[in-house]
Parts: sequence; C-alpha cells; structure tokens
Amino acid sequence: MTDQAAHDDDLLRRSQESIDEAKAAAADVTEPEEDELIAEDLPVADDSAPADGPAPAP
Repeated sequence: MTDQAAHDDDLLRRSQESIDEAKAAAADVTEPEEDELIAEDLPVADDSAPADGPAPAP
C-alpha cells in the first residue's frame, strides 16, 4: 500500500467515525412534544402558512 493510499484510508476511517459519532449524538436528541411547547407558550413548528399571509417584501 502506498503512503497516499494509507493516508486516504486513515482519512476515510476518521471521517466515518465522525459520521457515526454525529449520528449517535443526533439519536440522543429528543424533541419536546407539541403539547409541551404549547403549555410553555413556545412556538410550534408546522407546515402551514401564516394566517395573515406572506411577509411583505422589504
């Protein structure tokens, strides 16, 4: 194996480890239930448009 190939393998391994760590961290994140957000008077994300229409252009 050439030095470049060994270097590339090391980069690939470290990159995959970083991806795996990020996935594990993301799996640990829990989002609050919608009812909890409403009870705390926090905004709830949804896919609907604002009731008064789009924001005016600047």
